[in-house]
Amino acid sequence: MIITDNFAQLDKVLTADICLIGSGPAAISLALSLNNTGLRVLMLTGGGWTESVASQDLYRGSAWPAGSHEPLEENRRRQFGGTSAAWGGRCIPFEPLDFKRRDWVPNSGWPFTYDELLPYYQHAAELCQIGDFEFDARRAFAGNPTEIVAGLDSAELVSYPLERWSPPVHFGKEYRATLEASPNIQVLFDAHAIALHTTPGADEVSQVDVDVRGFRLQVRAGRFVLATGGIENARLLLASTSERFPTGLGNQHDNVGRYYMVHLSGTYTDVKLHDKSQLWGGFERDANGVYCRRRWWFSEPAQAAHKLFNTIFFLYHANTDNGHRDVLFSTRFVAKAVLSIVGQRSISQMIRQAKQVLPDAREHFLNILKNGLLEIPDLVRLGFQRAAKRRLPFLLPSRRNAYWGLYFQAEQAPNRESRVGLSPTEKDAFGMPRAEVRLAFIEADVDSVVEAHRLFVAQFRANNLGEITYDEAELRRYLGRRVAAYNSTAHHIGTTRMATDPRVGVVDADAKVHGVSNLYVAGSSIFPTGGHANPTLTIVAHALRLAEHLKQA
Repeated sequence: MIITDNFAQLDKVLTADICLIGSGPAAISLALSLNNTGLRVLMLTGGGWTESVASQDLYRGSAWPAGSHEPLEENRRRQFGGTSAAWGGRCIPFEPLDFKRRDWVPNSGWPFTYDELLPYYQHAAELCQIGDFEFDARRAFAGNPTEIVAGLDSAELVSYPLERWSPPVHFGKEYRATLEASPNIQVLFDAHAIALHTTPGADEVSQVDVDVRGFRLQVRAGRFVLATGGIENARLLLASTSERFPTGLGNQHDNVGRYYMVHLSGTYTDVKLHDKSQLWGGFERDANGVYCRRRWWFSEPAQAAHKLFNTIFFLYHANTDNGHRDVLFSTRFVAKAVLSIVGQRSISQMIRQAKQVLPDAREHFLNILKNGLLEIPDLVRLGFQRAAKRRLPFLLPSRRNAYWGLYFQAEQAPNRESRVGLSPTEKDAFGMPRAEVRLAFIEADVDSVVEAHRLFVAQFRANNLGEITYDEAELRRYLGRRVAAYNSTAHHIGTTRMATDPRVGVVDADAKVHGVSNLYVAGSSIFPTGGHANPTLTIVAHALRLAEHLKQA
């Protein structure tokens, strides 16, 4: 059942066997797995059907130093369905390697193996609607070429790993009917958790304070699951202080909020193939119509030999800093420039914005006029594909382009000094301290990306496949600019990390908070390492694993 109004008729104290705090992919996956059980489940959404200005404002925070991280409200959605409301749909499982302790990756190692998560990955693929759990192009597309660029693969660098794309699924919309019809699940809209309280003299959570459109109530439950995202999970734990937990729940060893990780990503290197007929870099569709795409990945022995953090490459739009303009990129640039002008609130603001964006837009517009006529059929076709229910994930450069960019996405090492904390001065509308992010990279994060590029470039040049732009000093300067003003793209990882030892983690192998008997955490905040993969598929898989534990406990 879903409750969206008549809050005044609710009791001031609600009870449940399990209280789920959050309503994104993790919380909804948990709820779906707990549906039609004997457990009474109450979900607190923290928002309504869509995001509101007031709800989104609760996500505002700060970064230190200023400008080092995107605004904290930018990539998150406080609504039913959570950030899946703005999800691109990219699904990749973690590698078996990610779960292992790696000597060259500090603080690495999960308390369980890839094989233990595999059955839940397969169910997660169903919920994310990505077809079969098959991420090897040699099996999924046996009749197609086996390499992105013929002749480039080796024992160290391979291009058969796939990514699969969800339609994308908005978890709130897609599973609304199931939750509305559930006999044992109650979903309470616009219910904002403010603080968790523990039973005096005991290591258990007794209740959570909730604000529902100005109406205050308490939720008491046998067990609580915190599933509000990588930043908010840490924020709520830190804000829930008591005499027994003076620095926050689970923070006995000052680990809550620490080890904050993102993915280091970008496009520096451009490639120009001698023979573009040897390129197989676009999207492929399986028998179910699911869009898939290949990527380059360094094998486990290669990562160990070269001390690489887990890193992938794929072909994307060229690095425009190098002057390589493709028509699709230019079309998108001009469209955004025009929208930024007409979206201003006054004529004077429109004129000021036009002066800022039109000089750059002019070059792109001339590129469209010069090279765009041949692209019109492709643009029309791609437009229809982007509008379909299972949409084309994004627009790739035209095959007519001379240059393609080499996009990278790399693992960031778990770093205790990279953290999410509480602002000492700023509070939200409910009086909760706002989040403060101090994202910190270590030298090895940059060194690993540089080494990955060096290996790729050497392999490309050794096979005489074309031109490739690369200068290590320039790449390091590029990475320096990236890390100085980083955008996480909503990959918020590690702030309540799993560990068997409470001295180095916040939750145990079952995702239960160390030192608290009935509080669990779901989402990417519990990941000890971030791998190269976008986190959503693993978030869903782990939530399903946690649900099985809750049903059996």
